[in-house]
Amino acid sequence: MVAALENRKLVGPRLEDYRGDLQMHSTWSDGSQTLADVVEGGLARGYTFCAVTDHSYGLKVAGGVSMEDLRRQHREIDALNEKYGGRFRLIKGIEANIRADGSVDMALDELRQLELVVAAPHSVLRTEADQTARMVNAVTTPGVHILGHPRGRKYGSRPGVKADWEKVFAAARAADVAIEIDGDPSRQDVDYELAKRALDAGCLFALDSDAHATPELAYSETAIAHARLAGVPADRVVNCWPLDNLLEWLDRST
Repeated sequence: MVAALENRKLVGPRLEDYRGDLQMHSTWSDGSQTLADVVEGGLARGYTFCAVTDHSYGLKVAGGVSMEDLRRQHREIDALNEKYGGRFRLIKGIEANIRADGSVDMALDELRQLELVVAAPHSVLRTEADQTARMVNAVTTPGVHILGHPRGRKYGSRPGVKADWEKVFAAARAADVAIEIDGDPSRQDVDYELAKRALDAGCLFALDSDAHATPELAYSETAIAHARLAGVPADRVVNCWPLDNLLEWLDRST
Protein backbone atom coordinates (compact mmCIF):
# COMPACT_ATOMS: atom_id res chain seq x y z
CA MET A 1 0.00 0.00 0.00
CA VAL A 2 2.73 2.46 0.97
CA ALA A 3 4.56 1.83 -2.31
CA ALA A 4 1.42 2.67 -4.29
CA LEU A 5 0.90 5.88 -2.32
CA GLU A 6 4.50 7.01 -2.80
CA ASN A 7 5.10 5.92 -6.41
CA ARG A 8 4.92 9.16 -8.38
CA LYS A 9 4.80 7.23 -11.66
CA LEU A 10 1.27 6.09 -10.86
CA VAL A 11 -1.66 8.14 -12.11
CA GLY A 12 -4.31 8.75 -9.51
CA PRO A 13 -5.25 10.67 -6.40
CA ARG A 14 -2.54 11.60 -3.93
CA LEU A 15 -3.12 11.82 -0.21
CA GLU A 16 -3.09 15.61 -0.49
CA ASP A 17 -5.88 15.47 -3.12
CA TYR A 18 -8.24 13.70 -0.73
CA ARG A 19 -10.65 16.18 0.88
CA GLY A 20 -12.99 13.93 2.88
CA ASP A 21 -14.33 10.47 3.67
CA LEU A 22 -17.84 9.52 2.55
CA GLN A 23 -18.53 6.28 4.43
CA MET A 24 -18.17 5.81 8.17
CA HIS A 25 -20.19 4.80 11.21
CA SER A 26 -20.81 6.37 14.58
CA THR A 27 -22.29 5.47 17.96
CA TRP A 28 -25.71 6.02 16.36
CA SER A 29 -25.41 2.54 14.81
CA ASP A 30 -22.47 0.14 15.17
CA GLY A 31 -19.53 2.54 15.46
CA SER A 32 -17.60 3.62 18.55
CA GLN A 33 -16.94 7.24 17.48
CA THR A 34 -19.25 10.12 18.24
CA LEU A 35 -20.17 12.68 15.60
CA ALA A 36 -17.82 15.15 17.30
CA ASP A 37 -15.07 12.52 17.08
CA VAL A 38 -15.70 12.25 13.34
CA VAL A 39 -15.28 16.00 12.90
CA GLU A 40 -12.14 16.22 15.00
CA GLY A 41 -10.71 13.10 13.39
CA GLY A 42 -11.38 14.51 9.94
CA LEU A 43 -9.82 17.86 10.80
CA ALA A 44 -6.74 16.07 12.16
CA ARG A 45 -6.34 14.42 8.76
CA GLY A 46 -6.73 17.69 6.89
CA TYR A 47 -10.26 17.00 5.62
CA THR A 48 -12.82 19.67 4.89
CA PHE A 49 -15.82 17.32 4.99
CA CYS A 50 -16.97 13.84 5.93
CA ALA A 51 -20.24 11.95 5.61
CA VAL A 52 -21.65 9.95 8.49
CA THR A 53 -23.39 6.92 6.97
CA ASP A 54 -24.79 4.86 9.80
CA HIS A 55 -26.74 1.75 8.87
CA SER A 56 -30.37 2.08 7.84
CA TYR A 57 -33.15 0.70 10.01
CA GLY A 58 -33.55 -2.45 7.89
CA LEU A 59 -30.20 -3.81 9.06
CA LYS A 60 -31.07 -4.46 12.69
CA VAL A 61 -28.02 -6.70 13.24
CA ALA A 62 -25.84 -3.58 12.78
CA GLY A 63 -27.96 -1.34 14.98
CA GLY A 64 -29.75 0.29 12.07
CA VAL A 65 -30.97 3.82 12.81
CA SER A 66 -34.72 4.45 13.02
CA MET A 67 -36.12 7.44 11.17
CA GLU A 68 -36.87 9.09 14.51
CA ASP A 69 -33.26 8.66 15.62
CA LEU A 70 -32.06 9.83 12.22
CA ARG A 71 -33.92 13.11 12.71
CA ARG A 72 -32.26 13.48 16.11
CA GLN A 73 -28.88 12.75 14.52
CA HIS A 74 -29.51 15.44 11.92
CA ARG A 75 -30.14 18.00 14.63
CA GLU A 76 -26.79 17.09 16.19
CA ILE A 77 -25.12 17.39 12.77
CA ASP A 78 -26.69 20.82 12.26
CA ALA A 79 -25.27 21.96 15.60
CA LEU A 80 -21.80 20.67 14.73
CA ASN A 81 -21.88 22.30 11.30
CA GLU A 82 -22.78 25.60 12.94
CA LYS A 83 -19.95 25.19 15.44
CA TYR A 84 -17.36 24.30 12.80
CA GLY A 85 -18.75 26.53 10.05
CA GLY A 86 -16.11 27.50 7.50
CA ARG A 87 -13.74 24.79 8.71
CA PHE A 88 -15.60 21.51 8.26
CA ARG A 89 -18.88 20.21 6.88
CA LEU A 90 -20.50 17.02 8.20
CA ILE A 91 -22.78 15.50 5.54
CA LYS A 92 -26.01 13.73 6.48
CA GLY A 93 -25.73 10.24 5.05
CA ILE A 94 -26.92 6.67 5.39
CA GLU A 95 -25.70 3.23 4.38
CA ALA A 96 -28.88 1.68 3.01
CA ASN A 97 -29.04 -2.08 2.72
CA ILE A 98 -29.51 -3.67 -0.72
CA ARG A 99 -32.07 -6.44 -0.41
CA ALA A 100 -31.84 -9.68 -2.39
CA ASP A 101 -34.09 -8.27 -5.13
CA GLY A 102 -31.97 -5.13 -5.51
CA SER A 103 -34.35 -2.77 -3.73
CA VAL A 104 -33.04 -0.72 -0.82
CA ASP A 105 -34.55 -0.90 2.65
CA MET A 106 -35.78 2.70 2.76
CA ALA A 107 -38.67 4.42 1.03
CA LEU A 108 -38.03 7.15 -1.54
CA ASP A 109 -39.38 9.90 0.71
CA GLU A 110 -37.03 8.69 3.46
CA LEU A 111 -34.01 8.69 1.13
CA ARG A 112 -34.83 12.28 0.23
CA GLN A 113 -34.20 13.29 3.83
CA LEU A 114 -30.53 12.41 3.40
CA GLU A 115 -27.81 14.37 1.64
CA LEU A 116 -25.86 11.23 0.68
CA VAL A 117 -26.99 7.61 0.24
CA VAL A 118 -24.57 4.71 0.05
CA ALA A 119 -26.33 1.50 -1.02
CA ALA A 120 -24.47 -1.68 -0.11
CA PRO A 121 -25.15 -5.45 0.03
CA HIS A 122 -25.03 -7.22 3.40
CA SER A 123 -26.71 -10.54 2.57
CA VAL A 124 -26.68 -13.30 -0.08
CA LEU A 125 -22.89 -13.03 -0.19
CA ARG A 126 -21.95 -16.71 -0.24
CA THR A 127 -23.73 -17.94 -3.35
CA GLU A 128 -22.41 -18.64 -6.85
CA ALA A 129 -25.69 -17.42 -8.37
CA ASP A 130 -25.50 -14.46 -10.73
CA GLN A 131 -26.73 -11.26 -9.07
CA THR A 132 -26.33 -8.81 -11.92
CA ALA A 133 -30.01 -7.82 -11.85
CA ARG A 134 -29.82 -7.17 -8.10
CA MET A 135 -26.91 -4.78 -8.43
CA VAL A 136 -28.32 -3.02 -11.50
CA ASN A 137 -31.58 -2.48 -9.62
CA ALA A 138 -29.64 -0.96 -6.74
CA VAL A 139 -27.64 1.56 -8.78
CA THR A 140 -30.74 2.64 -10.71
CA THR A 141 -32.72 3.33 -7.53
CA PRO A 142 -33.57 7.07 -7.31
CA GLY A 143 -31.71 8.74 -4.46
CA VAL A 144 -28.67 6.42 -4.44
CA HIS A 145 -25.32 8.17 -4.87
CA ILE A 146 -22.70 5.49 -4.17
CA LEU A 147 -22.59 1.71 -4.63
CA GLY A 148 -20.79 0.73 -1.43
CA HIS A 149 -18.42 -2.27 -1.18
CA PRO A 150 -20.19 -3.76 -4.25
CA ARG A 151 -19.18 -7.39 -3.74
CA GLY A 152 -19.61 -7.42 0.02
CA ARG A 153 -16.63 -9.72 0.22
CA LYS A 154 -14.41 -10.34 3.23
CA TYR A 155 -11.10 -12.13 3.01
CA GLY A 156 -11.20 -15.65 4.41
CA SER A 157 -14.91 -15.35 5.20
CA ARG A 158 -17.05 -14.90 2.08
CA PRO A 159 -16.44 -14.42 -1.64
CA GLY A 160 -19.20 -11.87 -2.11
CA VAL A 161 -21.57 -11.05 -4.94
CA LYS A 162 -21.07 -12.60 -8.37
CA ALA A 163 -22.24 -10.39 -11.23
CA ASP A 164 -21.56 -9.21 -14.75
CA TRP A 165 -19.74 -6.16 -13.48
CA GLU A 166 -19.50 -4.52 -16.90
CA LYS A 167 -23.31 -4.37 -16.96
CA VAL A 168 -23.43 -3.09 -13.38
CA PHE A 169 -20.81 -0.42 -14.07
CA ALA A 170 -22.55 0.66 -17.27
CA ALA A 171 -25.80 1.08 -15.32
CA ALA A 172 -23.98 3.03 -12.60
CA ARG A 173 -22.37 5.29 -15.18
CA ALA A 174 -25.74 6.00 -16.79
CA ALA A 175 -27.27 6.75 -13.37
CA ASP A 176 -24.30 8.92 -12.28
CA VAL A 177 -23.69 6.64 -9.29
CA ALA A 178 -20.14 6.35 -7.96
CA ILE A 179 -18.44 2.99 -7.37
CA GLU A 180 -16.85 2.70 -3.97
CA ILE A 181 -13.40 1.42 -3.19
CA ASP A 182 -13.81 0.44 0.46
CA GLY A 183 -10.47 0.70 2.23
CA ASP A 184 -11.26 -1.60 5.15
CA PRO A 185 -8.32 -4.05 4.93
CA SER A 186 -10.67 -7.04 5.22
CA ARG A 187 -12.72 -5.77 2.26
CA GLN A 188 -10.60 -3.80 -0.24
CA ASP A 189 -13.76 -3.84 -2.33
CA VAL A 190 -13.54 -3.06 -5.16
CA ASP A 191 -9.85 -3.86 -5.62
CA TYR A 192 -7.68 -2.19 -8.24
CA GLU A 193 -8.29 -4.87 -10.88
CA LEU A 194 -12.07 -4.48 -10.72
CA ALA A 195 -11.66 -0.72 -10.36
CA LYS A 196 -9.90 -0.67 -13.74
CA ARG A 197 -13.01 -2.18 -15.29
CA ALA A 198 -15.20 0.45 -13.65
CA LEU A 199 -12.81 3.13 -14.90
CA ASP A 200 -13.09 1.78 -18.46
CA ALA A 201 -16.89 1.94 -18.10
CA GLY A 202 -16.63 5.67 -17.35
CA CYS A 203 -17.64 5.49 -13.69
CA LEU A 204 -17.05 7.94 -10.90
CA PHE A 205 -15.45 6.64 -7.71
CA ALA A 206 -15.77 7.12 -3.97
CA LEU A 207 -12.74 6.17 -1.85
CA ASP A 208 -13.80 5.51 1.72
CA SER A 209 -12.54 4.12 5.00
CA ASP A 210 -15.75 2.45 6.23
CA ALA A 211 -14.39 3.45 9.64
CA HIS A 212 -16.22 2.35 12.78
CA ALA A 213 -13.65 4.00 15.07
CA THR A 214 -11.60 7.16 14.61
CA PRO A 215 -8.22 5.39 14.11
CA GLU A 216 -9.82 3.49 11.21
CA LEU A 217 -10.09 6.72 9.21
CA ALA A 218 -6.61 5.74 8.03
CA TYR A 219 -8.24 2.92 6.03
CA SER A 220 -8.98 5.53 3.38
CA GLU A 221 -5.31 5.27 2.43
CA THR A 222 -5.86 1.68 1.30
CA ALA A 223 -8.69 2.86 -0.93
CA ILE A 224 -6.49 5.62 -2.36
CA ALA A 225 -3.73 3.08 -3.04
CA HIS A 226 -6.11 0.86 -5.02
CA ALA A 227 -7.30 3.89 -7.02
CA ARG A 228 -3.70 4.76 -7.86
CA LEU A 229 -2.95 1.18 -8.93
CA ALA A 230 -6.03 1.28 -11.14
CA GLY A 231 -5.00 4.59 -12.67
CA VAL A 232 -8.15 6.44 -11.59
CA PRO A 233 -7.70 10.19 -12.23
CA ALA A 234 -8.34 12.42 -9.23
CA ASP A 235 -11.10 14.28 -11.07
CA ARG A 236 -13.10 11.03 -11.26
CA VAL A 237 -12.96 10.67 -7.45
CA VAL A 238 -15.77 12.51 -5.68
CA ASN A 239 -13.76 12.70 -2.43
CA CYS A 240 -11.26 14.92 -4.25
CA TRP A 241 -13.81 17.50 -5.39
CA PRO A 242 -14.30 20.87 -3.69
CA LEU A 243 -17.22 20.77 -1.27
CA ASP A 244 -19.50 22.90 -3.47
CA ASN A 245 -18.97 20.56 -6.44
CA LEU A 246 -19.62 17.53 -4.27
CA LEU A 247 -22.84 18.98 -2.84
CA GLU A 248 -24.02 19.90 -6.33
CA TRP A 249 -23.47 16.31 -7.48
CA LEU A 250 -25.25 14.94 -4.42
CA ASP A 251 -28.20 17.25 -5.01
CA ARG A 252 -28.74 15.99 -8.56
CA SER A 253 -30.32 12.74 -7.37
CA THR A 254 -34.05 12.73 -6.64
